[in-house]
Amino acid sequence: VVVNSSGDGLEFSAASGGSSLQARTAAAGTTTSIANNAAALLDITGFKSYALMSITTDRAARVTIYANAASRTADASRNELTDPLPDAGIIAEVITSGAETVLFSPATIGFNAESTPTTTIPTRVTNKSGSTAAVAVSLSVLQLEA
Repeated sequence: VVVNSSGDGLEFSAASGGSSLQARTAAAGTTTSIANNAAALLDITGFKSYALMSITTDRAARVTIYANAASRTADASRNELTDPLPDAGIIAEVITSGAETVLFSPATIGFNAESTPTTTIPTRVTNKSGSTAAVAVSLSVLQLEA
């Protein structure tokens, strides 16, 4: 809204300046071949901070997303039936029963909490498919920080 040319009223004007909005992105990665019920560390390239909208797996799996590598290491022995402690550095965790997508509604805010933030999204993936396989994981994310 701007003052009109005669100075006696307001009129609508097209917005100027600013930047365009970001489009959501699929940040993905695939583990090496891992045995059933075995876990693998997977670093997915994403953003320094992001809105997480969904996690998709290509087979049954447990996927845990962390704020940093130290949190992932500290959480290594927690079983899937135990809730993480507050401030454990866990952004999200899902357990799928096959190839499926788990939606986050509302979206979850994720971020890299390394001392110098990077675009790495540290994850731990456990194969729950019943046989040895690589597990593909895709995150639907929206970049929040340059």
